[in-house]
Amino acid sequence: MRLKILFFIIIFSTFSIVLESQNNLLNLKDIKITLKNDACLTINQSSPNAIVATENSGIVSEGDLNRVAWKINNSTGTYTIPFWDTSRIDFSYVIKTPGSSSGTLIASTRRTNANNQPWPTVSPAVTHMNLSVSPGVDGSLYVVDRYWVIRNEGWSTKPDATLSFTYRDAEIASPNTINESNLVAQFWGPDPYSVPSDTNGWIPDAFDVFQGYSQPLGTVDAANNKVTDVVPPNAYKGGFYTWILVDKSHPLPVTLLYFNIYCEGKYVALKWETASEINCDYYLVERSTDGNYWESVAFLQGAGNSNEVSTYSWVDSYDGKGSTLYYRLTQYDYNGDYEILGVQSIVCTNLPEDSWITINTDIFNNIIINFLATQGEKYEIKLYDLHGKLIFYQTGTTNNTYEHLVISTYGIPSSIYLVDVHTTIHNKTQKVYLKELDF
Repeated sequence: MRLKILFFIIIFSTFSIVLESQNNLLNLKDIKITLKNDACLTINQSSPNAIVATENSGIVSEGDLNRVAWKINNSTGTYTIPFWDTSRIDFSYVIKTPGSSSGTLIASTRRTNANNQPWPTVSPAVTHMNLSVSPGVDGSLYVVDRYWVIRNEGWSTKPDATLSFTYRDAEIASPNTINESNLVAQFWGPDPYSVPSDTNGWIPDAFDVFQGYSQPLGTVDAANNKVTDVVPPNAYKGGFYTWILVDKSHPLPVTLLYFNIYCEGKYVALKWETASEINCDYYLVERSTDGNYWESVAFLQGAGNSNEVSTYSWVDSYDGKGSTLYYRLTQYDYNGDYEILGVQSIVCTNLPEDSWITINTDIFNNIIINFLATQGEKYEIKLYDLHGKLIFYQTGTTNNTYEHLVISTYGIPSSIYLVDVHTTIHNKTQKVYLKELDF
């Protein structure tokens, strides 16, 4: 029969409970349901109106695995789970384009200490609260003291959804240093642009051009303690990740595309690019001959605030005389915070330009290419016939500072060909004659 209990607390512990009342309606009129010991409350009704709650009622989760599982299937609408702590903290999942049938939304939430620990262990498990590329500074005091763990089951095609999160005043209070008007959403998930590419992190930063976003996720409604209109990036459709709310003035300060060093004769040149910058004051370049003692050698002005690609370069006039030199790049914010973006090493000698890339053939008519480059530098090799037709193409990234490549010419007719070799810094084009073999 239909639930009509007033001012009552129901505790579900350890096992799963499926509620299918008469008329398929869970009516929480002044009722609080508490989930404990990894209990799961299943709503076996796809209607957005399957849960009815008053201001004095709700579902107490307060644990990553104390979950509500709502069997939505391929329906649409606004699905609101009336989570409860000391007051209503609704989580809303608005489906505009349905997912495949069958599908279940699984959600839980819990408050934390000011340092946001313990971190959620639901896969993929959270491993840090750094809001910058490692090594970074702990940003937990800029994060609301609450997690939302959103997962699904059965959706082979995920729905297009907009998420909304409710928080409590106590969860942004001191010792947190949160400007409530700056709150936006971030989630913990796989970052395809990290190294290695399967590394998880907090996504996206405020100007994360990689994810196709130029703005943070969501809009804060401080009067009602909510962040609404959170639309996950296309690569993370459905938003089935672990979510936080964060002060958007403290996301990733610089999105670094690359940091390379290379030789210009006997001198070292540095080049780096950023995809975005937030409050970036300047860059410090340091040099070392042993990798331990560092000397400041250059300061370059940063772009301040930018969501466009910025390119920086600098040439060191120091002569290393063929010894190994180390370079460290550090970015500084206006407030004095800093982050080491990378360390590179290199050996430079005063070689002529033609010595950087050599192109020859061996006794078997194979093309032999040797070149010097910075480790991790991109290269591109093309082979053309006399009519300009491309008959061979290879691209890659150097594993060593000295690369030795062999291009097999088996089956290529005897003739004159043009070999074009490009690295990030140097390039060379040379004719080679591939002749008939006598054996």
